[in-house]
Order: sequence, then C-alpha cells, then structure tokens
Amino acid sequence: MTGITSPTTTATTTGAERSLDLWLTMWNGDGALARELCADDFRIRFAVTEPDGSTPADDIRTAEDFERYLAWWHGRHPATVFTRIASAVDGLHGRLLWDVEEDGATAGGVDVFDFDEDGRVRRVWSVGGRRSMRG
Repeated sequence: MTGITSPTTTATTTGAERSLDLWLTMWNGDGALARELCADDFRIRFAVTEPDGSTPADDIRTAEDFERYLAWWHGRHPATVFTRIASAVDGLHGRLLWDVEEDGATAGGVDVFDFDEDGRVRRVWSVGGRRSMRG
C-alpha cells in the first residue's frame, strides 16, 4: 500500500527533519545543540583531515565530545558560515547538502545521516568539496 505511514515513521521523520533544520545552526555557532540533536551512540566521520593530517573528530563518542569539538572548531573558524542548499529525510535516513563560506571563498558538501527512533542523529558521514552545491 502506498501513502500510509505508521505513527513511528511519522514521529521519526518529524524528529529527523527537526534535527536537519538545526544541524547547520549548531555548526554556525550554537554547539550546545549537540546535546539535543545527537543520540546516545552518536558518531561522525569526516572525509577530510585537519591541515596537520590529524582526525580529531574520530574520537567523538558522545554529544558532549561533539560539543567540545565544535567549540574547538569554531575557535579556528570564527567567521565561517554554513548555508543549507537542500535536504531530505527517508525514515531513519537523511541527507543535507550545504555550502560553506570562509574568507570570501565558497565550497560545498553533503552530510548523510542515520537517525534513531526519536529523530536524533546516530551517525553522520560528511564530505566537503571545493565548489558550491548550488545549481
């Protein structure tokens, strides 16, 4: 049957959409949102490394770890701004296309999400590129 959604699917989709709505707000400076958006088993993987080759985000295991990482990251990139280009949620999975502006340059990327039953983020895989995701 098509067009029929269960209450669980609807609740998950609504929660997941809310998580995506707030994800870039968090990245744009409100790191405390990590405690609200991240599930207990949260993990994030970035395709890029830091300029020194390190991957500090690989050690993130909790929302609190992620909040600390975001504070560290914002300290290094205080004028960086993320902009949502498009997003979609399909049950427990979602994706977010974004642009980022820093020092007059624009680049883009995509985040792929797995959500828990409440729509909180369990897993994120994030890939950035060198050009905008707009058209």
